[in-house]
Amino acid sequence: MSITIEKVSYDRPKDARILEVVLTEWFKDPKDLNLTSPNMPYPFSFKKWVSMTYANQEIESFVIKSDDWIVGLGNLMFLTDSKRAHAFHIFVDKSYRRQGLAKKMMHYLETLAKEENMETMSLRVMPKNKPAIILYEKLGFKMLGPSKWGDMMMVKKLV
Repeated sequence: MSITIEKVSYDRPKDARILEVVLTEWFKDPKDLNLTSPNMPYPFSFKKWVSMTYANQEIESFVIKSDDWIVGLGNLMFLTDSKRAHAFHIFVDKSYRRQGLAKKMMHYLETLAKEENMETMSLRVMPKNKPAIILYEKLGFKMLGPSKWGDMMMVKKLV
């Protein structure tokens, strides 16, 4: 099994078509959608997904591929004024979980943040997403507390 991480863009028509198919399949289950994007209404709408988040040009999006098949997703937004990188929409297909792929994506995103001289990295996670919280804590993230959206903010110092 060959695992790679590749940059994608919601603005590139070919990438958008592929991402729409993949995300629509992943988010058939409202629980998966809620854990990944709690403010996104069900049923999943790719156009709404893009308009709610990916109109921002400061976001870099990446997919994890296993033998050229997309099995995971991760995004990073650089908040240069505060020297903070914010990771979000980290997701791994159910069939590929518990293989270290989310950890691999998080390491990749952290490396990018460090290359951009970010001092901290943040993310938000739903309190009921225990496996993700355990992973993020193992990676050095600390719980800051609840956000105004009902999820938990976590942060990690990079310097």
